[in-house]
Amino acid sequence: MGKLVCTVELDKEKGVTVKVENADDQITQTVVMDGTSITITVKGSEETSTYVQKQDSVVITCKDFTVDATGTLTLKSAKASSWNSQDVLTVESTKDMSLTSQAKLTQKAAQDATLKSDAKVAIEAAMNLDLKGMQTTLVASGGENKIEGLTLKMEGKTQAELSSAMTKVSGQGKLGLESSGVAELKGAMTTVGGSLVKLG
Repeated sequence: MGKLVCTVELDKEKGVTVKVENADDQITQTVVMDGTSITITVKGSEETSTYVQKQDSVVITCKDFTVDATGTLTLKSAKASSWNSQDVLTVESTKDMSLTSQAKLTQKAAQDATLKSDAKVAIEAAMNLDLKGMQTTLVASGGENKIEGLTLKMEGKTQAELSSAMTKVSGQGKLGLESSGVAELKGAMTTVGGSLVKLG
């Protein structure tokens, strides 16, 4: 790097301008304090980054932005906050991670959405829990698939099927099987029994 050209301009209307020019690397650094804002500009042959601070705002514009904290990093706002990435967004933690909302929480994806864990995944709602999709699949690949509720209702708008190598339907009280159309009970061997059996 050759010699730098450094200038300081004092103006009662424009404020103070400090400029450092690096002709060999084609980089110019400028600091402008005009009485209302502080503007720091680093201009190169390909990119330009700026830092603008006013009494109520700070705006940083650059190609790459990195915050590296060896201790704690806290981001807090008293009003609405937004984080928008126009490319891939990755949030990662090497330890526990928590996502909490005191009001409504919405997760939406225009394409596929995947929730995956190498251990346990728990989804819990203090009130209503709604799971909805054009087509849904619930699979337990290595153990019991259990659905339990104070009242359990399963309904198919056009067709409902329940099948397995061995199927058992039991009721601790009354058990009702009813069809508004044709009802069929068929098996290679069929047994109907009870202390009181009424047919017809």
